[in-house]
Amino acid sequence: MRALAITRAAFTILSVATPATVRAVAVPDAEGEIESVVVFPDRARVTRVRTVSCEGGAARAVFERLPGALDARTLRAEVGEAADVIGLTSAEVNETEAADPRARALAAERDATEVRMKDNEARRTQIAAELEDVGAFANIFATGLTEEMRNPKPDTPAWAKTLEALRARRGALAEERRGLEVALRGLKATLDRQQRELAQVGGAHDRTVRTATVTIGCRARPRVTAAVSYVLAGASWQPEYDFDVAPRAHAKAGPASVRLTVSAVIRQTTGEDWSNVRMTLSTARPKLEAQAPMPGPLVVDGFEQERGKVMVSARERRTNLIAAGAVPRAEPASVSLDDKGNAFTLTLPHSISVVADGRPVWAPVDVVEAHATIKLVAMPGLADHVFQVAALTNPAAYPLLAGRARSYRAGSYVGDTRLAHQGVGAPFEISLGIDDELKLERKTLDDKDVGAGIFSSTKHIVRAYRDKLTNQAAGAETIELREQIPVSKIDDVRVELLGKPTTGGYQLDAARGFVSWSVTLVRGEWRTFDLGYAIHLPESWEVSGR
Repeated sequence: MRALAITRAAFTILSVATPATVRAVAVPDAEGEIESVVVFPDRARVTRVRTVSCEGGAARAVFERLPGALDARTLRAEVGEAADVIGLTSAEVNETEAADPRARALAAERDATEVRMKDNEARRTQIAAELEDVGAFANIFATGLTEEMRNPKPDTPAWAKTLEALRARRGALAEERRGLEVALRGLKATLDRQQRELAQVGGAHDRTVRTATVTIGCRARPRVTAAVSYVLAGASWQPEYDFDVAPRAHAKAGPASVRLTVSAVIRQTTGEDWSNVRMTLSTARPKLEAQAPMPGPLVVDGFEQERGKVMVSARERRTNLIAAGAVPRAEPASVSLDDKGNAFTLTLPHSISVVADGRPVWAPVDVVEAHATIKLVAMPGLADHVFQVAALTNPAAYPLLAGRARSYRAGSYVGDTRLAHQGVGAPFEISLGIDDELKLERKTLDDKDVGAGIFSSTKHIVRAYRDKLTNQAAGAETIELREQIPVSKIDDVRVELLGKPTTGGYQLDAARGFVSWSVTLVRGEWRTFDLGYAIHLPESWEVSGR
C-alpha cells in the first residue's frame, strides 16, 4: 500500500450546477485505476490512483468518468509525502455512452427492416392508386363500349383484348398487394423481435458522470501519484461460514477438530466495475448529516384505570443449538449485519473483481483451525429428535457476525444453518444433523390449574412431562437431555421445580431455566425421564392464553 498524506485544509470541493454535454472519448487511464475498495453494509468507499507528470512544480490529476451517483461531499484527495494537495474540484458531465457492438448491429438491422417496411408501404399505396386508375379506365371503356355496340360492324376482338388486359392488370396488382401484406406482417414481426433484443442489450444512452481534478504541488518531483476517494451507495456484503468438523475417532461423540472458513458474499450496483482490486469489508455504518438531538419539554400526565394484573407466558429458546435444515429467508444486509456496536474490518487476502450487475460474488476471508467436542443432544421441548452437535468457542480474533453457515462432518455436507452473533472466545454449538439411531418421544403427564385454598390466596399452574430415550445404535451412547422450565421476572410470580415427579440426577441452572440429564444407553436400551414444575401466582392475577 502506498504511503499517502492528507492535507485537509487544502480541500476545495466544487459541484457545477449546469452540467455540460459531451461525447465519451476513450482517454488512456483517464478514469484512474481503482486501487482499493472498502465495502460497508450499505455502501462503499472507492479509491482511485493516477500518476501524472509535473511541470513548473505543479501538476493536475484529472479523474474522468467517475460514477455520477457518488456523494460529492465525500470526495477526498491524497498524494505522497513528498508532494502537497493544493485543491480538489469536481463537475458533473452528461455523457452519451457508446453503444454495445451488439446493440449497434441490432440497430443497423432494425433500421434496414424499417426501410424495407417503408418501401413496401409506399408500393402498397401505389398499387391502391393503380387499382383506382384501372377501375376508372374500366368505367370509361364500358361507356365507350355502349356506343361502339351501335356500330353495324363492331370490333369484338379488340373488345376482348381490352377486357383481358384490364382483367390481367387488376389480377396482377391484387396478387402483388397480397404479397406485400404478407411481407409487411413478416417485417413487423421481425421489427418487434429486433426491438426486444435491442432493449435487452441496451443501446446508446445519456448518463451523468463526474470529473474530479486534483491540483498538486510537486516539490520539484518529476512525477507524482495522486489518489481520489469517494463514497457511493449500491454496495453490500454479508458473512458466510463453513464448519468442517472432523472427529478424531470413529465414534459419534468425542473430541474433534474444526476447520472454520470465513467468507463474504459481496454485491454491488454502483455503476462501475471493480476489477482486480484490494478489498476491505467493514461493519461500520457511516452516516452523513448526523446531528445531535435537541431536548424538548418532557411532560408526565396520567389518569386512574381499574385493571387486573395478567401473567403472560412466553416460550424462549434459550439454547445455542441451530438445527441443520432450511435457511431462513435472507434479510437485507443493513439489517442482518449486526456487529453489536463493535465495528471492525476484514481485509480479503487476495484481490478480487466484482461486476456492477448485482450478482453475488463469494470470496474467502480467513481460515481458522479449532478444537471441538461432538455431543449427542436431545431437547424435547423444541424437537422430537436427537442431534449431533459440535461444541466449540469462537476461534477467530474477531466476532462472528450473524449469517449463513454450512456444516460438514469429515468433509461430507450436512446442511445449512443460521449462526447467531458470536463474540471473540464465545462458546457456541453447530448442529451436525439428526441422529436417526437414537429415538426421542415426549408426552404430557399433567397440565392443570389449581385454585387458591381457604387459607391461601395463591393459585398454581402445574405441568409435567415424560421423555423417553431409546438407543438403536450398535454401541453404547451418551446423550445429554435438555429440558426447560419457566424463569420468572416478577417478584409476585414464583416457579418451583417439583422434586417428586422430576427424575433425579439432574443439573439445574435456575438463572436460565435449564434442567439437564446425562444418560448412557447400551444398544436396545431405553429410559424415561420425568419433569414437573409449578408456577405460583396471586389469585387476582389472570393467565393469558389459558
